[in-house]
Amino acid sequence: MDESMKDLTRLAVLDPARGSEPTPMQWARSRAFIERTMAGQGARRTANPATRRWITAGAAAVAAGALAVVAVPVLVPGTAEKAVASWTATPTARTGDQVMDQAKACGAGDVGGTSSAVRPSDVILAEQRGDATLLIMRKSTGAVVECLLVGKDQLASMGLTDGKPLPAPPAGTVNIETMSSAGDGDDMWSNVVGLAAPEVTAVEIRLDSGRTFQASVRGGWWGAWWPGPEGGEGRDTFTVIVRTSAGVTEHRPSDLP
Repeated sequence: MDESMKDLTRLAVLDPARGSEPTPMQWARSRAFIERTMAGQGARRTANPATRRWITAGAAAVAAGALAVVAVPVLVPGTAEKAVASWTATPTARTGDQVMDQAKACGAGDVGGTSSAVRPSDVILAEQRGDATLLIMRKSTGAVVECLLVGKDQLASMGLTDGKPLPAPPAGTVNIETMSSAGDGDDMWSNVVGLAAPEVTAVEIRLDSGRTFQASVRGGWWGAWWPGPEGGEGRDTFTVIVRTSAGVTEHRPSDLP
């Protein structure tokens, strides 16, 4: 036997996944990724001209209004499962100091360019839902990005701005900058992020199924993620509830700028 083959045989016994068989879901994710790669999948266009790039670990990603959707193989098995299984309807607000490990992992990503340094003040909004941390942060390139992580393992990242200021929504209102869904089966989850006027004190999401949960609002942004496909279905499947000192208004996504 070739000596190199003997080395491979010896190394095989050290493989922690030796003898394991991928689950049907993992096979489906792998096949979907290979098919997209071979097909050279690129831009997806809709009536909304805004550009949103969604980098996600999972089998499928759909971004409403997206010009480019890129999927990558799952790097940490079970990351999406952990996030979805531990999700909570009420988030816990986090400061930049409390999420520095996650912010550094987000800053190291390619979306929006890699940050040369990450400081607590770079974190605009941070929330915790179970095992998952949602961040909106400014990179040293000036770009504003969103990251969803479980520990230091990044589940998804999206560019929100390239550093140029975005038009603020009218007083007392919010807009939607991006709305999407990713994953498949029981591990599918949705995401919505937008700008919030200074008068906005709270935002809630009510799905057409009746389930209601809180979004996070801070630093002129608001955002939330939840288990389910609604964010990528390209139609009004939920209501955005906006609270200010003047009262409460309700909006379907198509009604928001």
